[in-house]
Amino acid sequence: MKVHGFSSRRRLSSFLPPLALSFVFTCLATWGVASTLVAAKRVTRPLKTYPAPEANQGVAVDAEHVYAITNKAIGKHDKASGKKVGEWIAPPDSGVVHLNGGVVVKGKLYCAHSNWPRKPLSNTIEIWDAKTLRHIDTIAFEETSGALNWIDHRQGKWWAGVSFYGEVKSVEKTYVTRLDDHWKIGPRWTFPEKVIERFAPYANSGASFGPDGLLYATGHDHGEVFALRVPQKPGNLELVDVLQMKIEGQGICWDRFDLGVLYGIHRPRKEVVAARLSHDQEYKALTTSIVWERHEENPVLPPRKGDFFDVGRCMNPWVVKVGDRYRLYYSGKDGQGRQRIGMATTSSTNPGRWKRTGPLFENGKPGSFDARWCVLPHVVKFGDQWRMYYTGNAGRGVGLSSFPGIGIAFSEDGLRWKRGDGIPVLASSGNHGDPDAVGIAGGSLIEVGQGEQREWWFYYTGCPTLGSPLRLNQQKTICLAVSRDGIHWKKRGAVMYRDPERKYEDIGVAGPVVHLRPGGGYRMWYSAIGTKWGYYSICYAESEDGIHWRRGERPGDNLQLAPQGNGWERQMVEYPSVIREGDRWRLFYCGNGYGTTGIGTALGTEVSR
Repeated sequence: MKVHGFSSRRRLSSFLPPLALSFVFTCLATWGVASTLVAAKRVTRPLKTYPAPEANQGVAVDAEHVYAITNKAIGKHDKASGKKVGEWIAPPDSGVVHLNGGVVVKGKLYCAHSNWPRKPLSNTIEIWDAKTLRHIDTIAFEETSGALNWIDHRQGKWWAGVSFYGEVKSVEKTYVTRLDDHWKIGPRWTFPEKVIERFAPYANSGASFGPDGLLYATGHDHGEVFALRVPQKPGNLELVDVLQMKIEGQGICWDRFDLGVLYGIHRPRKEVVAARLSHDQEYKALTTSIVWERHEENPVLPPRKGDFFDVGRCMNPWVVKVGDRYRLYYSGKDGQGRQRIGMATTSSTNPGRWKRTGPLFENGKPGSFDARWCVLPHVVKFGDQWRMYYTGNAGRGVGLSSFPGIGIAFSEDGLRWKRGDGIPVLASSGNHGDPDAVGIAGGSLIEVGQGEQREWWFYYTGCPTLGSPLRLNQQKTICLAVSRDGIHWKKRGAVMYRDPERKYEDIGVAGPVVHLRPGGGYRMWYSAIGTKWGYYSICYAESEDGIHWRRGERPGDNLQLAPQGNGWERQMVEYPSVIREGDRWRLFYCGNGYGTTGIGTALGTEVSR
């Protein structure tokens, strides 16, 4: 891939979390938005720095701590405060000479190590118990003709970087390799020419796979991070982007417990540096604002009393207009704790009295992904067929891990439904560091493009972590998958993370509802959770391409509905479903306890900014 103007550190490509560059060109051809894609530049936004005497070679990170790495020592620091809470210093007889980049996997800290610049060259992988920093193992690395500079773990495989120094012809031999199950060198990929030129006379010093699947690599002494795609077949890495960051090369590490956050070091200042992945349009002004007027009789659809499927909860509203009627699909909780999907109908001109039916179909068999709950219905019409995408709770696992997949049901009239074959059309990945590693939940679909270029975009909720702290238990990301037929989906990664700068969405973002705008572009309503209330509020964002989302210039610009009062919505408001009603908008949403108080509605007036 030829890239010009690189030496001046110009923008190389637009911010696009999906992996393949071919997706970029498909977007350009399909949507005709080349100018907006190029205009959105991926950037890093500083989060924090703190002193660390060991910040000399690299850094590793886990849920609560950061590990600053120097040649013969490791400092363990509290992630929140930067306070040093532990250290390891190499004993004189340890053989440790030159530690490099590291990564924490399942409670163990792995560091690349070499005796560079000594000869004969030798490389090892050194391993510590991350909790105690007790050294527990050394693995001999077979390659001795280059220096082992970093190690990483992705989707069950180990990856490493081997570097060569000196003139460009020598540095060109620097490569990335995927190791086999016995730590042996496997296929190799080399760096693009323009990256090698920036590395020389040193080489690749650090690398880490990001939440978008790209490999992010650094050199020795420049404050820049190269985003690279790793082709399936061995050969050359493909340069996607160059990000500026206030570091001095060396080892880096993506935080897999706080997605979108990258750690590095500033070697001269002996500092650990954290920054988050963003783009230059994130805080651009929103073009419109919507002022909502809540219905005076909310909740309009509370749980019922008696022997019904929705006596304990009415949640996850999804509204569809058919003729002059609203069909409101929702999830109800029965007396045994099961959740199933039902429907309520009313007049679209005077939505007051509701007629309820349900459940529309039963939960799956024991052991299936939807054995306990069926929630988050999203109903859309495919030609003459109605389809419902819904989220299953398996009744096993802890917290978000009990939501393993999104299923499908079919209908000829939108009234009578047949559940699919019990296999999720989208499932959580199970791979630590992925946006949907732990759990997955539904959102909404839109149809994009025309003719042969037409495809469906599914915006959904990815659940990446577990843990007792709120920020781990409730961290959620908004992800995108694409499909031609609505059955077989290709995941494209996260398109929105939490916003640490806004207290109402600094924990997670979820439940995206995306609409195409008549004049072009996209708009999204979503549920955000933050430390301000500790629970959900409803937020809004805009995009020109469906990938880069604007949140408004100032905190509060994108906050559309917040908890209020002492009643049914004092704790939270969440799970929006939005439909146009003449020259106004109609919003359905649920309140306290994820719908234990029921579903309410509001009318919105759009105000241009």
